[in-house]
Amino acid sequence: MRGEPSTMDRCRAVSLWRPDAVLSHRSAAYLRGWTTEPSTLDATVPRSARLRPPPWLRLHRRALDSVLVDQVETLPCTTPAQTILDCLAVLPRAEAELLIDERLKFGLDSASLLCLLERFPGRRGNAELARQVRLAVTRFASEPERALGRALHRIGLYLEMNAAVGPYICDLVDRRSRTIIEVDGREFHSAAGVFSKDRRRQNALVLDRWLVLRYSAFDVLAAPDVIAGEIASVIRRRRESRR
Repeated sequence: MRGEPSTMDRCRAVSLWRPDAVLSHRSAAYLRGWTTEPSTLDATVPRSARLRPPPWLRLHRRALDSVLVDQVETLPCTTPAQTILDCLAVLPRAEAELLIDERLKFGLDSASLLCLLERFPGRRGNAELARQVRLAVTRFASEPERALGRALHRIGLYLEMNAAVGPYICDLVDRRSRTIIEVDGREFHSAAGVFSKDRRRQNALVLDRWLVLRYSAFDVLAAPDVIAGEIASVIRRRRESRR
């Protein structure tokens, strides 16, 4: 072999070196196409294993139930739900939150994560996984929308995302208070035709007694929690006044 081995080469090497090893954590996420190539691979081995791994491999010694083991590219790896649980333990918080949001958006069933918690109660990481499922955002169309959705969920406010209001699709919607939140990226809204269409759309919604709050993507990414607090205050006040 010439040059540095690829990540897939290293994954195969781990399985050849230790047939009882299961690729897990960042390795399993990479094998499933969820992430880019990690600088460090992970594998789970039996507790009794006494091994010195190479610098690019991190070993996790634990008993892994057979129902948590799957195969990708003929390589043994953890199931999707177990992989999510594992990644929450090793990835930086922001990366872990993005991973779970994207996976739930693109087909992973949240029920499989909750089933994992019920089948294996009391495990380390279960509480964080349950929290992340509760806070996850799955209908976002952009990173600013996702960040704002997360911030709202952290303070207990769950709004419809990319929901229909009459003929319009709105970023975030609270029907009880008739409040709409729009997150505007300049590149999508500054063209003359788009700007005019936005104004007509907003006028129609306002005339139909909706309050439309608009925030720039820049401001949302800079201070999502501040903006979420402002939105929550407005919505709760409007809900109260409509009783």
